Amino acid sequence: MKFHRNTIWLIPLSIIVTFPLWSIPVGNFLTPRGNFTATPTTDQTPDSHNFNMNTVKILQNQQGKKTAFIRAGKAHTGEDPNLLILESVSADLFDEAGNITNIIAKTGKYSTTTKILTLIDDVIVHKTVDKQFLYSDLLIYDSEQRIVNSPGKTRLQGEDVEINGGSLNYDIKSGTYVIDNRVHCIINGFLKP
Repeated sequence: MKFHRNTIWLIPLSIIVTFPLWSIPVGNFLTPRGNFTATPTTDQTPDSHNFNMNTVKILQNQQGKKTAFIRAGKAHTGEDPNLLILESVSADLFDEAGNITNIIAKTGKYSTTTKILTLIDDVIVHKTVDKQFLYSDLLIYDSEQRIVNSPGKTRLQGEDVEINGGSLNYDIKSGTYVIDNRVHCIINGFLKP
């Protein structure tokens, strides 16, 4: 019995003595395979703010009064994190009396810093109080100045009037329109003297 207990020390001694024989094959077997050098990814930066959202709603207020309510089916950011790219846009603009002017467009951009909404492609403006429609391909709404600008071709339709122009400026506070650049106007309902 004492012999077996005394021979156990031979196991660690044989591992130490035979180390040069087995260390190389076991070391090669345990070496990791493949290339594990870490390469930094340039797509993801820690300051990146890119995102996609569905059903976006933006509410604007001035001096405690609601001035605009902007809705979009989808929104995402691009290179500029302060610029939202909007799809299927519908915006309600409120005048001083609380009357609603609804604007719809296929696409748009909204700057979170300047609070400017730019609408592009098939823009339709519906002023419910006066039953007027405005059609354009580009419309810019400055919420700070409360001005709507359409720098391209515009067509304004009312109950008995149709006005085609090269550009349009609309001041929401005063309710005045300015139509420029080759204005063509058709007014129905005038009686001949």
